[in-house]
Amino acid sequence: MWLKTISLEHFRNYEKLKIDFNKDDKVHLIIGENAQGKTNFLEAILLLSMAKSFRSIHYNDLIKWDSDYMRITGKTKIVDEDLSLEFFVSKKPVEKKNFRKNGVDIKVREFIGHLNTVLFHPEDLNMLYLTPALRRKYINTVLSQIDPLYFDAIINYNKILKQRNKILMFISEGHTKNDELFVWDEKMAEYGSYIYKKRQEFINYYNNMISEQYENIAGEDEKIEIRNICSFGDVPFSKEDYLNVLGTCQSKDLRYQQTQSGPHRDDLRFFFNGKNVDTFASRGEMRTLLIAIKLAEIQFLQAQTGHRPILLLDDVFSELDKNRQQLLLKAIKGYQSFVTTTHHDFSIDEARIMEIKSGALLD
Repeated sequence: MWLKTISLEHFRNYEKLKIDFNKDDKVHLIIGENAQGKTNFLEAILLLSMAKSFRSIHYNDLIKWDSDYMRITGKTKIVDEDLSLEFFVSKKPVEKKNFRKNGVDIKVREFIGHLNTVLFHPEDLNMLYLTPALRRKYINTVLSQIDPLYFDAIINYNKILKQRNKILMFISEGHTKNDELFVWDEKMAEYGSYIYKKRQEFINYYNNMISEQYENIAGEDEKIEIRNICSFGDVPFSKEDYLNVLGTCQSKDLRYQQTQSGPHRDDLRFFFNGKNVDTFASRGEMRTLLIAIKLAEIQFLQAQTGHRPILLLDDVFSELDKNRQQLLLKAIKGYQSFVTTTHHDFSIDEARIMEIKSGALLD
């Protein structure tokens, strides 16, 4: 898999930009001062991959301030197949967003997964020690790229969760009976058990390789482990087990008028030699662990799809020493990569240098 061309119209600080990428140019080094559009460029590629930004939840934020719409178009090649993807957002004359594949309008679930990407971003460190929601978002993002059924399960589960919480409130207030929950519990168990199954497969794959990835970057033999801290206690993998657990938790759910347990309340924890990283690991160890997680993500996506994902590295070298910079560059060799930096102070063999200034490319 490789990105052949990308075109931007009225996107962020870009008026118009079109770039072609040679298959032989694996690493693209994007140089520029702060606020010139380097991260915007990576964001555009990610939008073609995931149909959402890692910086904003509002689509209108993607439109250049003096424009009514924005469009990102990319042409990719997967083995011998050429593919065109287009992501369009407008705020006038009407607000809308459009996804196209080879010129045909498609739904967002059909758009995601054609261009697999792995993003390295400094703020990803927050995932390791801030709220569980960030860690759930990470695992959901990775799995949604390679499994449309998982994407559907997450969407449907969240819809059912809202309805179930309303029913819990109505029952608590005496407006309906407990048996109204059964229909929603059936649906929740169907989607929830699938989410648990896929998350555990993800965790098992990572745990088989993440310690090795950490050693490759840090040069230190440490035991890294990921665990799913399940709000139910034990993970209910089957639909029947899930229904039984929901029944056991019903009285507590009614008391709080909310579904207290499930994949929406779970946590994905990272352990460093048996200790939780958010209380034990240093900042340097945390940053190296994050890179190891991303390298494991690369291997996971490649194993699941049979194609090498595109790598987006946003200023990840700034806090790495020279040795770890070179180890990371060695690890990503052979992948189409886009690397941003404010200055070129490390060695990349056969890299294409691209300078960006005020939303313009000086190639």
